[in-house]
Amino acid sequence: MSPAGKRFTYRLAFRPVDDQMSSAELARTVQHALLSLAGAPHHISIVSIQRPPLQDTTGLYVAAAASGAEHWYRELDDDLLSHGLRGELHF
Repeated sequence: MSPAGKRFTYRLAFRPVDDQMSSAELARTVQHALLSLAGAPHHISIVSIQRPPLQDTTGLYVAAAASGAEHWYRELDDDLLSHGLRGELHF
């Protein structure tokens, strides 16, 4: 997608693959991962990142809103895993 195309914003929960990741490390890793997706081919833009990380019954997560091509988050599993993260839609 070109940076000038139509953009869609999604709110996602980013969770660590490794349950031993600290809260501070998770926050840094999510920001780093989203920034690394800003260039080609993804052209993701960070809208907001919730800090500090939150915790629910599943564990720690960072809620973030980011924009890109329609359904861009579906294509990033490998990229997120390379950062030790997994993402899911967050409502």
